[in-house]
Amino acid sequence: MPSPVRHALAALALLCAIVVVLDGRGADARTEPVARSPDRGTFTFAPGTHPLDRQAVLQAVAAARPEARALIDRIDGRTTITVGTPSLPQAAGTARSLPDGRHELTLDLGPVSRGLGAAGVARLVLHELGHAVDAALVPADLAARLDALVPAGYPCGTPGDDRSCLGRSAREERFAETFAKWATGDLGITLHIGYKVPPPRVSLDRWGAPLAALARP
Repeated sequence: MPSPVRHALAALALLCAIVVVLDGRGADARTEPVARSPDRGTFTFAPGTHPLDRQAVLQAVAAARPEARALIDRIDGRTTITVGTPSLPQAAGTARSLPDGRHELTLDLGPVSRGLGAAGVARLVLHELGHAVDAALVPADLAARLDALVPAGYPCGTPGDDRSCLGRSAREERFAETFAKWATGDLGITLHIGYKVPPPRVSLDRWGAPLAALARP
């Protein structure tokens, strides 16, 4: 019989499905690549953000691999972060990329932090930032090449688990999930959060090599 802990983790996995909103631009729509932000290093946090929540987000970014941080540096000045419950049910985070090049992230840090600790917070933060990096900086041809190295998500088998199964069909979710793994260097096999996206067919370093090249000045 499954243990109470296993039941709790399964519930958290469903709670922590991560989604992206592309403002109606379609699955493969993206803005033109933008130059390094003049506001480098300055996320905008929504008014009233608790200092500890702000610190948790900044620590997750600071702990990421240098190449991932360099890419995030190019979009952080255009990114507003709200810590709270996303409007979509069963979602721990959402990312919205707007036509003017701005990005809006909502992160429900509390349940993730309580259930999965710093590793879960890092996965959530970097997944959602991965959406912003993808929309703003990654050319369509590179996005397609990277996606070809990531298998479709595992089959859906849990009633009501449709959102986490989006990894089978949404390229953006495969990218964001794999970006978070690459940024942290952690496949996250024990992290019950996010979409059912398997690791890339190659090593994380090899998968992310084109992104590392993109990050160079």
